[in-house]
Amino acid sequence: MTADGPVLPVVAAYDGSHASVRAAQLAAGAARRRGARLHLLHTWLDVPDRLRARADTDLVTVSRSLAGAGTEVSSSVREGDPVEALRAASAAAQLVVVGHQDGTAHAVAASARCPVVVVPHDLMSIVVRGRRSVVVGVEGSTDADDVLPFAFAEAASRRTDLLAVHAWRERPHTAQQDAEGPFVDWGAVRDREERVLRVALGRWRQRWPDVVVREAVVRERTASVLLAAALTAELLVIGHRRRGPLATRRSTTRAVLHRATGPVAVVPLAPADAS
Repeated sequence: MTADGPVLPVVAAYDGSHASVRAAQLAAGAARRRGARLHLLHTWLDVPDRLRARADTDLVTVSRSLAGAGTEVSSSVREGDPVEALRAASAAAQLVVVGHQDGTAHAVAASARCPVVVVPHDLMSIVVRGRRSVVVGVEGSTDADDVLPFAFAEAASRRTDLLAVHAWRERPHTAQQDAEGPFVDWGAVRDREERVLRVALGRWRQRWPDVVVREAVVRERTASVLLAAALTAELLVIGHRRRGPLATRRSTTRAVLHRATGPVAVVPLAPADAS
């Protein structure tokens, strides 16, 4: 996507399931908007020759059905662990798209080198016709420079608006705060949280002046707020910072992916101590 280098592909995980077909279709749209090649990656553990030949034939059929509007589609079949294969592919991709299948989607989203879009597996629990808007969760200045450029670019390419959501909750009480009780100035706290979002959006609004931006600051758990805001959205964008296995299992990312009813883009964040 840069002027001084090749355009990296959009990679879609494909295994023949309904979830992977939806992921491939969404990935084809993303590739067209980005002017990129779509690559379908089919990974097997211990692939017998007979099944590998069938997979090759299946991939050719799917590739032909997705090709169109000048989009180039390639495919490959690899033997090995799907998570490891997708993690490796992410190092040379601008986007990875996966269907929500068991723990694979969580593992890929938590460890990929590029943004990962997870397509929900259950589309029967809610039917939304005419999805619109890109919703982005903004924690603060520490994640804005990673998450917001991706979200603004998605909104611009889709020709829709951007809803920036900042969720906050009061910090654990101290003895002094307990004594102050109702004298805490929650209005001032709210104003501070609104300022966090406004500052984070500042320069990205200037870079994408044609994108209409709406802001929402909510005092509630992050996952619940984002899921509610994205109920009818085209895409929900969140950031993820690896903090170790225990933190990953309890993370906002995992909660959102588990309950999302629409596509979710997980953008890798730089380590908190990175300069």
